[in-house]
Amino acid sequence: MTPYDRQTYAYDHAWTDERLRLAGLESALDAGTQAHLVRLGVGPGSRCVEIGAGGGTIAVWLAERVAPNGKVVATDLETDFLEGAGRSHPTLEALRHDITADELPDGFDLVHARWLVEWLPDKREALRRMTRALRPGGVLLDEEPDWTTIYESAEPAALRRVARSAMGYLETTCPIDCRYGRRVLDDLIAVGLLEAEAEGRCPVVRGGSPPAADFVRLTLEKLKAAILGERLVTAEDYAEAVAALEDPDRTIVMPMTVAAWGRRP
Repeated sequence: MTPYDRQTYAYDHAWTDERLRLAGLESALDAGTQAHLVRLGVGPGSRCVEIGAGGGTIAVWLAERVAPNGKVVATDLETDFLEGAGRSHPTLEALRHDITADELPDGFDLVHARWLVEWLPDKREALRRMTRALRPGGVLLDEEPDWTTIYESAEPAALRRVARSAMGYLETTCPIDCRYGRRVLDDLIAVGLLEAEAEGRCPVVRGGSPPAADFVRLTLEKLKAAILGERLVTAEDYAEAVAALEDPDRTIVMPMTVAAWGRRP
């Protein structure tokens, strides 16, 4: 397989606001992710892999939970955020790794990824690699978004238009599937996982409430020049959408995140 082309990923670490954007996602999703991991049996002595660890909050939480005798390997194409977050955790190892090109170490109790597989050109092959990293009976937990909650229900209508245009632009320029959450369970079953199940969660926040609302605002901000330059939306639409995201009297429904899990035979 051709390694994933980093030039097609819009949110590289070189962007000044990327760590802030990731903090918004962490604020919205970490509690739900941790609840799933606890329910799936992660605890002292567990051996875990976190794929696409990003800012490192879940990797660090895992490192603390599996201590003192467990191990967490946290991977990413860029590990600078991760190395800063986990420097003081002896159970955490940062690994620069491309899941589209390289096999992982094996024998792990759990593999976790969040908002990652949606970006990859061959999603099932990435899930197969994650599955091969598990011991027999080990668990894969993959969490992926579905932007339908914003496409269909966000207010005002300008926010719906801007979100659709921005995510649609991404889908024409890279292999992302912005509704992959609705398909991830099918893919876990297709790669051979047993007892596969899924459920969705959708945080609701107030406009202007940092850092969660910052995630949506900055996700759109990174694509502003492109969607305005191609006249996919008007400047007035964009300004109205941002004003809504910053308005504490508005309710912002985040993209739905589908958590799907299954066991290696």
